[in-house]
Amino acid sequence: MGPNNLSSSQARERLAPVTAHAVDAVTDLMTTAGPGSHLLTAVVRPRNAEPVTAYAWFDVVGEGADALWRGVYADTAAVAEVVALGLIVAKGSVVLGTTAPTGEETVRGWLVDGHALRPLTADEIRHVFREALGPESDAVTYRTAFPVPVSAPT
Repeated sequence: MGPNNLSSSQARERLAPVTAHAVDAVTDLMTTAGPGSHLLTAVVRPRNAEPVTAYAWFDVVGEGADALWRGVYADTAAVAEVVALGLIVAKGSVVLGTTAPTGEETVRGWLVDGHALRPLTADEIRHVFREALGPESDAVTYRTAFPVPVSAPT
């Protein structure tokens, strides 16, 4: 093993705090999302590699401490893994699409900024979607994202 190579136990020790931070961030996003049906998408575009994407559908019924969450845990774990990769390479994004019980559709987004998720403003997420998808739909409301845990341990 070369001087810069880590043993598997050293690698696990270094990855554990980043993975825990990613799980905390995804959990915070999901518990703060509010009532409705949600699609959480995480994308990382590592340099010289294909993009890595994961998504999870989940429903939230109720609000606050009484809210009930329903979704596929394996999909949520995959989103957390992609967020962890984004935190490691300091590049990526997370988008939360929501259909509220009233039928209103909203989109919020975050960029990986260093080792944290930086909330995008409504104008920033609108601009990103306009570039990616073309003219915006009147049916979608772009909202400023809420903050998530500040930083992962380095």
